[in-house]
Amino acid sequence: MKIKEQFRISVVIRTRDLEKGITHLMKTLSLQTIRPSQLVVVDNYSNEEKLEEMKAFLYETKKILFENHISIMLVPLLNHDFSHPYSTNLGLFYAENEVVCITNGHSLPISQNWLENGLAHFRDPSVVGVSGYFHPSLNASIWEKVHSFLWATSKETTNTSGKDHFFSTINGLLRKSCWREYPFDENLPNIVAGSARYGGEDYDWGLEMIARGYKIVVEPKFDVYHSHNEGFSPFISRRIAYQRLRGNIKRFRRPRESFTKVFNFENSVYEL
Repeated sequence: MKIKEQFRISVVIRTRDLEKGITHLMKTLSLQTIRPSQLVVVDNYSNEEKLEEMKAFLYETKKILFENHISIMLVPLLNHDFSHPYSTNLGLFYAENEVVCITNGHSLPISQNWLENGLAHFRDPSVVGVSGYFHPSLNASIWEKVHSFLWATSKETTNTSGKDHFFSTINGLLRKSCWREYPFDENLPNIVAGSARYGGEDYDWGLEMIARGYKIVVEPKFDVYHSHNEGFSPFISRRIAYQRLRGNIKRFRRPRESFTKVFNFENSVYEL
């Protein structure tokens, strides 16, 4: 059976208003060899005016790019309710398909085969998550570009790309049934320093799935362009903070339980 016939896919997009790259992202998704049947946009919106702009944008996206052949759900998220794990859990809660792609409004798939290349791994029932690497966007800072070049050179020299098993919600695919077993841990910011700012719940999820006997795959053909356009100091600070964060998460005893309020919390949604 062809992958197109085997899988239907939802795409969860987390964003803060209409981010600069979201139009390009939507166009790329509409051109995929395997088109998503549903988009769930979790918008940590600034104000009501920005939320109305998002609604209008999604109506046009559905009509023009997807010719109305897609279901779109807009999930508004207030600032005081926002956290990295909760925004992702919220999107997954409303996803209608078993296989769900997670990304954000300023990431861009590297090709029109992006979803198909990631989905191919789900033919193996033991695979529960697929991620890829990140390449600097056009607006990336020189430090991000230099780091990316050195990192890619190191991967080619040491031939270690096939040994990575991390999971990322910048570009991730997962089985929703396994997410229900272990949702992204909304308690992580309370127990791991730096998690509130830098996340890490996706890295934790991947390690937990491996501890439970599942497989996580890193597929270079599922890469995205993703940058923060940071100067030297904030770029280095982020790298150091994230390395510490990962180190702390690695020390957890597993298997463990996670916490989410998503199953007991009502949230307004718009079906467009």
